[in-house]
Amino acid sequence: MKAIPILIAIALSGCAMVDAEPPLTTIFPADARVLACAPTTLRDGQSLVLTLGQGHERELAIVREADETPYFLVVQSPPPDMRPFMLRNLFAVATRVEMPASITGYKWIGDGGNERIFTSPGEYTVVMSNDLESEIGGHSCAIDYRG
Repeated sequence: MKAIPILIAIALSGCAMVDAEPPLTTIFPADARVLACAPTTLRDGQSLVLTLGQGHERELAIVREADETPYFLVVQSPPPDMRPFMLRNLFAVATRVEMPASITGYKWIGDGGNERIFTSPGEYTVVMSNDLESEIGGHSCAIDYRG
């Protein structure tokens, strides 16, 4: 299971041999009825299209899995220097969102700042939540960026 910093909580299994719970679960399950990414293999010059189900979460981020770097795109209270992809209230009612492979997001660790998200080939995870900085969960989808 891949780790998504700040954005993933893990439920640990019980120790008893009888009536044990499942060992690990994510609070960001993939469910295409709520969040679908297309294409699942993204190249420069293409756009990533998110199809959003009714009642989806209100905040959005993309995590580069190789170094577990989260880039926030839509949040309730963005830092003053963040350039949000869209306002939270508009994202909440959107059913389809299109973003170019050259999109920038706010690097949510270290010194922060607006940076291009897709810079190195590999796996990226799109995550939605009503509060990305909590452990309330949400939904996710994965893409492979090829450059």
